[in-house]
This record gives sequence, structure tokens and C-alpha cells, in this order.
Amino acid sequence: MLLIALLRRTSPSADMRALRDEVARDPLTVLPPSRLGTTAAPLTPLNADLASNYGLKITFGDGHATGVSTWAYLREIAAQAPGQ
Repeated sequence: MLLIALLRRTSPSADMRALRDEVARDPLTVLPPSRLGTTAAPLTPLNADLASNYGLKITFGDGHATGVSTWAYLREIAAQAPGQ
């Protein structure tokens, strides 16, 4: 499940990129846990749809369903996963 949480936190969607930029500018930013995929409930992937040959569009249990993860981006994230 660590990889799923990592995928959610590093989603390539515009709203998550903006959120990561905001946190980088102000590390004291306080956000609701659901905005970072760190809710108390286990985070689960509900669906993954192919985006042509480009990558995957993943729908998470917390409702996040925007952004397409390219194959290159998924390989990059997998390399960052704990234990890799």
C-alpha cells in the first residue's frame, strides 16, 4: 500500500502539482489529510484506465481521479518507492 499512497501524493494532476508547489514555498502549510492522500482510512485504488499508449488514469478511494500518469512517470515513482 505504500506505493499506492506514493502514487496518490505524487499525482501528476494540476491540483496536486499546485499543492506540492504551495507546500514547497511554505512548509508550514496546514492541509486536511485527504488533500495529500494521508487519511486515516486505507487508501485504495478503485480503477485504472489506459490513456491510449500514454499511461494510466487512476481513480483512488478518496475521490481523486484527475491526471494521467505516463509510463515514464510511473517508472520514476516506482524507483522512489520504499524498498526499491
